Amino acid sequence: MGAPQTWFTVGAILFMAAGGGHALLALIDTVRPTWFAPIDDSVRSAMDGTGVRFRRPFPGDEAKPSMWSAWLGFNISQGLGAFTFGLFCLVIGSYDFQLVTRIDAIQPLTIAVSAAYFAIALRYWFYGVMLLMGAATACFTIAAVLSA
Repeated sequence: MGAPQTWFTVGAILFMAAGGGHALLALIDTVRPTWFAPIDDSVRSAMDGTGVRFRRPFPGDEAKPSMWSAWLGFNISQGLGAFTFGLFCLVIGSYDFQLVTRIDAIQPLTIAVSAAYFAIALRYWFYGVMLLMGAATACFTIAAVLSA
């Protein structure tokens, strides 16, 4: 495994760790609200007692999720999406790294996606996530520079 492939692989693993951890912590919250629950438990209770406006145009009150359920679902799907992106990068980079370098769009897309997550983390998320996304962006960028 050459240096570009190693950097690419590390970037993918960082993404998988961030996404997998996010999904796992959100899944824990479905049973025991801990990680993504508001500090003030009355806020979580209020979230659990109200619906989401987006659901109003659709018939059938029986399927109306609470804001708390929607919040957990969003966090689980966010984590799964990041994990899947990292897994895809890991699989393609491990299976045939030459494919990563031959298809011109792959490396710019990995840099763009990880940089977007980094920018969002800077503005909205936690310090640890920001560090992971910054490191993943750096790894994908270094891989692209070294393989050019």
